Amino acid sequence: MHFKRACALWLTLVASCAGRIASPETLRSTETSFAQWSGSLSFEARLPTSSGLSQQGELRPVRLARLQVLSPQGEVVTESTTDKHGTFQIRAPVDASTLRILAMVVHDRYDLRVTTDRTGEEVHTIDVPLGSPEKMIAIEIRDPMPMAGALHILDTLLRGSEQVRSWSGEVLAPLFVYWQRGETTTWSYYHGECPPESGRYCIELLGGSDGELERSDTDEHDEFIILHELGHFVFDLLSTSSSHGGTHPAGHLLDPGLCWEEGRATWFATAVLGSSRYRDTVGVEGHGRLRVDHNIEDASKVGSALGSEPVVSEVLWDLSDGGVHLPDEDGDPLAVGPQRLFQAMMLQRRVEGAYPTIHSFLRFLIDREFVSEDELQRMISVGAHPPDLLSSSHENLWPRSLSVPGRVSGKIDGVSDPAPSGGPNRPQNGLDAMMVYRFQWNATGRILLRLRTFGSGSAADRQDLDLELRDIRSDLLAASRSQAPVEAVSAVLEPGWYLVYVRDGGSGNRAGFELELRRSRLTAHAP
Repeated sequence: MHFKRACALWLTLVASCAGRIASPETLRSTETSFAQWSGSLSFEARLPTSSGLSQQGELRPVRLARLQVLSPQGEVVTESTTDKHGTFQIRAPVDASTLRILAMVVHDRYDLRVTTDRTGEEVHTIDVPLGSPEKMIAIEIRDPMPMAGALHILDTLLRGSEQVRSWSGEVLAPLFVYWQRGETTTWSYYHGECPPESGRYCIELLGGSDGELERSDTDEHDEFIILHELGHFVFDLLSTSSSHGGTHPAGHLLDPGLCWEEGRATWFATAVLGSSRYRDTVGVEGHGRLRVDHNIEDASKVGSALGSEPVVSEVLWDLSDGGVHLPDEDGDPLAVGPQRLFQAMMLQRRVEGAYPTIHSFLRFLIDREFVSEDELQRMISVGAHPPDLLSSSHENLWPRSLSVPGRVSGKIDGVSDPAPSGGPNRPQNGLDAMMVYRFQWNATGRILLRLRTFGSGSAADRQDLDLELRDIRSDLLAASRSQAPVEAVSAVLEPGWYLVYVRDGGSGNRAGFELELRRSRLTAHAP
């Protein structure tokens, strides 16, 4: 059926006498009679094709979703949950008139919601008439009305969360996804804890351009994208966090921490879905296209192991494929499996100062005897991965070590094109446009960071460099972003591991620098 339909067709209620209840259960209290309703819920999901989302969807059960029954006055009189097959039985006052379906799973320690607002308070809902309790009701929620999309997002979140629980035994913290048709037209994002210290986390998904759903980019039916963003949430909670953020366009060599986080989020999506074909659709067949159509079994053409997002996802797939759940197309000799690989990522969080890249993760696998170095070398060769993946030359390239006190020098280049490391330059977060240093702070006290640029520090001269202090999970603690030849940061730190970023200050700058780190003579309580 065509994507544009009469609104009357988006929701189908089927009353089936075959499911007739012999007699509705009626129980009398002092004033109220009760009855029991039975039925099933399903939603329409669209699948990716070679030219966008499919015209024809498929019906799937609405699993573990919250239900409410409303009185004729609109009051909630009882609540229930669908089972894993999308069926339900609800006992409510006999005069109950409305069944409300919520895009929310609060069941078996899961807390997942799809909301219409960025605060996570207003859950997508739809109201349908209950009808007679004597008849089974089958409710089909059809696309393109928003509730079908919200339920598809919810079911995909549940699928990913169930997989994490299977792999690790962990149940994730509460999560909501903000998604609205006609809202969020740039990209999908993982926002982290919203608001801070709330214990609740947020993803924002593309909703497309209002009135242009056949041609614009929406993500409610893109399971790979939903699970990619969920992957960021999962690794944030259960593993390390090596990315300061930002976009990550194809064909660039980027900040290796960003590549690690983006690449393994892609791996997570493919591992959950059991498919190496990662697709991101734009629009619907007849008008649509694919923004991304990449088989991560295909070897990346990028020659460097550091800075390539495709290398990360491809290597992780080759490490985990070949078992029962993930097909192996290239015959590589390793089959660690997604569960053990996921557990290794969780285990790496226990390593002091861990701030991994694909290289340091592979060294971790070898050190903890998940794989041998010979096995990895054979996999790298068969999979046509960059031969320098295990090279010792990467050991202190990212992040570099910084002693306390310490002084280092280097060069930032967000101007040269192609960039010195290869590929087009990328001032925002390219491999050559930033340097990252890691240091250990042993006692509470004030830190002083001083960045001296060998030049004017002016953007007009393309010599503007910025200075950032971050914790070991990439959260920004302090920054200096002027257009002066000297940038300085001072902060009181507790014992732990920290990061210093020296980076291009704008849209393309190139300059040498000297970075100094030392303790302040002032006490920790000094202003």
